[in-house]
Amino acid sequence: MRIFLAFPAWVGRPWAVLASLALALPAARAAHPLLTDDPGLQGAGHWQLEVNTDHTRTRDGGATFWARQVNTTLTRGLSDQVDVAFNLPLLRQTAPGEPTQSGVGDVGLQLKWRFYDNGRGWALGVRPTLALPTGRSAKGLGNGRAAAEMLLLSQLDVGDWTWLVNAGYVDNGNRIGARQHLWAASTALLLQVSAAWSVVSEVGAMRAADATGPGAVRFGLVGAVLQLNDKTDLDLGWRRSWGGAPRATTWGLGLTRRW
Repeated sequence: MRIFLAFPAWVGRPWAVLASLALALPAARAAHPLLTDDPGLQGAGHWQLEVNTDHTRTRDGGATFWARQVNTTLTRGLSDQVDVAFNLPLLRQTAPGEPTQSGVGDVGLQLKWRFYDNGRGWALGVRPTLALPTGRSAKGLGNGRAAAEMLLLSQLDVGDWTWLVNAGYVDNGNRIGARQHLWAASTALLLQVSAAWSVVSEVGAMRAADATGPGAVRFGLVGAVLQLNDKTDLDLGWRRSWGGAPRATTWGLGLTRRW
């Protein structure tokens, strides 16, 4: 489990472009590079540390914008049905004609509860997330107010295939003129191609936080996860947005360690 969805908040039009895929608060993923989460848990007393980075390039007309983020997420299994997690994002944003902004973003607190598991490959869970206004909104590094999300998680395992589906609502509290009421939905497929390698694909859509842009943003992703051993994973992914907003392309790289 990992907190953080895509990109930080913004100040003015340049930062709105950088935030074209944002839900404006941290959100968990099943495994980087996915945005879609699963109801899988660490187990009582177990820990997980994830460090990952995403580099996003957005082209709007003749201008190119960059958003770079490094996330560190620590997860603890409170029981076999409940996890808690804390995420610290470090942000760096570059826009033409604007000073580069960098610093800590809005940190995330999360709880995940798997409330159903039929023991035959189908499980359901919920994941509430709270984003605290620790990032400086005047620099485009945060919302300026707390935001909250509730996400429904579904997972179905069939042989070497895993199918994930998410649907959620975001109360996007902010001081930056963004939309407050947002929705998000996504689905992902994972295929275990060998003992060490998995390939992943994903599509999704969300209501755009930028109130001056299109109503919704869609995205697709492909990637791979290398399991170095039963406690350590490496991953790489490529994501592309499409729709009415300027297109954004993201490369992501991550490392996960469990104990």
